[in-house]
Amino acid sequence: MIDALLPVLRLFEEGKPINVKISIARPERTVPQLRYLHGVAYKLLSIAMGFEPDEISEYLCGCYWGWKPKRLPGGRAVEVPIRTTTVDEDGNRDVIEGRAFWDYVEWIQRVGARHGLVIPDPDPNYKIAAKPSEQQAA
Repeated sequence: MIDALLPVLRLFEEGKPINVKISIARPERTVPQLRYLHGVAYKLLSIAMGFEPDEISEYLCGCYWGWKPKRLPGGRAVEVPIRTTTVDEDGNRDVIEGRAFWDYVEWIQRVGARHGLVIPDPDPNYKIAAKPSEQQAA
């Protein structure tokens, strides 16, 4: 791929400096996965616990990945999740996917169960339909 990119990079905004970012190619979560996470799991917990879905998302991310202090003006500080489903520990975009996403979903289902709430699987056969490489990694 590098040989194919060189001509493009040489001609892109010719004469101006450019930035090139390289990252590992991996699939991000699908739209149906996001719909399930926000429209089913977070929504059911938000109704059961009496909080907004965004508040539930932040709470779950903090409980799952841990908390860190965030300094605010006036010498105040609040605890925020170390990472979220879309941002890594350093604040860079890093969307969880594959097995990591489903591990997080299964953990959320256990949290729901502790609150007397059944959070259904997005598809009863989602583990069967997982790629063999994802099943082996689990």
